[in-house]
Amino acid sequence: MIPAITFGFISGILIASFFHISGVYFYAFFGLVLVCFLYRYKVDGDDRKRLTLVTVFLIFILVGVLRVNISNLYSVSKLSEFEDKKVEVVGVVVAEPDVREKNTKLTIKTEEVIFKGSVKNIQEKILVTVPIYPEHSYGDRVSASVVLTKPTLIESEDGRVFDYEGYLKVRGIWYTSRYSSVELISTGNGNSIKTLLFKTKRAFTDSINNILPEPQSSLLAGLLLGTKQSLGKEILTEFQRTGTSHIVVLSGYNIAIVAESIMNALNFLPKNVSFSFGAAGIILFTMLSGAGASGVRAAIMVLVALFAKRFNRDYKANRVLGFTIVLMLAPNPLLLVFDPSFQLSVLATIGLIFVSPILEPYFKGVTEKFGLREILATTIATQITVLPFLIYNTGLLSLVSIPVNVLILSTIPLTMFLGFITGIFGLVNFYLSVIPAFFTFGLLWYQLKIVHVGSALSFGAINLSAFSPIFLIIIYGVIFIGLYKIKKKV
Repeated sequence: MIPAITFGFISGILIASFFHISGVYFYAFFGLVLVCFLYRYKVDGDDRKRLTLVTVFLIFILVGVLRVNISNLYSVSKLSEFEDKKVEVVGVVVAEPDVREKNTKLTIKTEEVIFKGSVKNIQEKILVTVPIYPEHSYGDRVSASVVLTKPTLIESEDGRVFDYEGYLKVRGIWYTSRYSSVELISTGNGNSIKTLLFKTKRAFTDSINNILPEPQSSLLAGLLLGTKQSLGKEILTEFQRTGTSHIVVLSGYNIAIVAESIMNALNFLPKNVSFSFGAAGIILFTMLSGAGASGVRAAIMVLVALFAKRFNRDYKANRVLGFTIVLMLAPNPLLLVFDPSFQLSVLATIGLIFVSPILEPYFKGVTEKFGLREILATTIATQITVLPFLIYNTGLLSLVSIPVNVLILSTIPLTMFLGFITGIFGLVNFYLSVIPAFFTFGLLWYQLKIVHVGSALSFGAINLSAFSPIFLIIIYGVIFIGLYKIKKKV
């Protein structure tokens, strides 16, 4: 019954995210559900059970469709009357400022909209691009002069299309404005817990920047906090060309490394104890990163995966994972199609739960000391599940991805551990952080060098034309069928 509910709800969201099902189509589908529900009383035995499952599946497809229909996707913004017009808005910065190389993006929840002397009280989110200086913080109440622009599809030179409007609607953002002038009215208007978390993250980032030079400090911030923008376009391109960009995105992959490293280091302790420390590490890491929505979702996914692995619940893992996905999609169904971070977390978690145990027997020649065998199996498993997705999004097929990842990924857990120690010690005293920073710098330098050399090879990456999501699904189908056959042999 649970699989029927899970897959029905997810299928409904998936369908409704691409097609607006309303009016006659909705009622026609409702009629089909009603027919199945009534007909099940005319059959007996196994036929009734099967028809009951089909009916439940169809009902929850309908529920998924309804959930999308009442979301932001097909709603009309209250700000629509001011589209492409210059207005004055008063509002609060409700998310951590996104600092880029040349500008900063502020998510502002409007309180007042002023147009031609008329004031309207409208509470909706907009994304405003402003200069890096003066700096702004979460909780600032500001006045901004903006031209509200509706986000559109972004098409790259190779024909790859990014639904920027859908991506922003996931975050409840309706309009954008570039080159806006912003004036500070007051500070401290945000949630006190979020304010504390962001201040902690900022202090930790400053601690890293004080002891490590660029680009090593930015890479460490990317590994630990997911702040990849500070790396710069050139280095990010190198990571894309070598198929390693996933390590600087705050997702289930990074968080899984933290938890697995802690538990493997403590594998001499009882299983419950090592799991508890791993779970605590996930919570601490998530809080340190600012406890953003994507980080919290990734943390939950990894906790589910680790619970399944550590307590031998593999036979129920698929149900638990599916139910967890449903719980995340219920408040925000647009995550499924329009949020790459969520998709990456799901894929990484699938790799941890299902693929890693299949591959582990093939690494019997690798020592179990320090949990090296499990780390290697986990690393390759997550690579298998995330690589097609990364190719789909970037258009780059890296021919050096496997050797570069093998050379780098084994050093990531130690880098994150030493980097974390460096940042924490730096908060206490600069000189305390010097020794761990020395080794952290060496590891970061090594990783950047490997990525740079790999990306510089003329044959290192091939640019692929955009392909449809259907083809991506086929690729994953082939992968999982192959893994299923391997599992039967083990």
